[in-house]
Amino acid sequence: MIVLGVLLSAVLAMINGLQLASLERALNGLRMPDTRLAGYDAGYVQAIQAGMTDELYERYGASHYLWDMLFPLVFAATLVLLITRITRGRRIARLLMVVPVLYAAVDIAENLTLEAVFSSAVIDSGTVALASTLTVLKAVLFIASLVAALLALLVRPRGSDSSTGRPAS
Repeated sequence: MIVLGVLLSAVLAMINGLQLASLERALNGLRMPDTRLAGYDAGYVQAIQAGMTDELYERYGASHYLWDMLFPLVFAATLVLLITRITRGRRIARLLMVVPVLYAAVDIAENLTLEAVFSSAVIDSGTVALASTLTVLKAVLFIASLVAALLALLVRPRGSDSSTGRPAS
């Protein structure tokens, strides 16, 4: 199940990355806001909005509502399953599992906020600031999720095989 989750996460990330790359090419190299890990402001969003056509909005929405909604859910579920499997009931497992779940929630909130920004007739700098903050937080939580999975390896029960929970032979 974990291998399937990893493979599905990779495929979803690649499809979404390809979609966003095609949008960036159509916008003469302007990066989409969700890929700007250092954030952005209302002026940047206005520059993107100026180059967007109905077809590009449709492709951007499809990317957000399909690939970029599925990826965080599959990724978080895979990491939660992995952490649960490795830690086998240790108390720290709950703490480690919170990180990928938060990542998924923030990523989805970022997608919905960006959709609201682009569907609005007037760019609201407060909503853009929220979206930008969520974008930065999403990147931090993604890295923290990977670190949580690695930490699970360090706290697994000693002398046991993480796949069976039995003493190693």
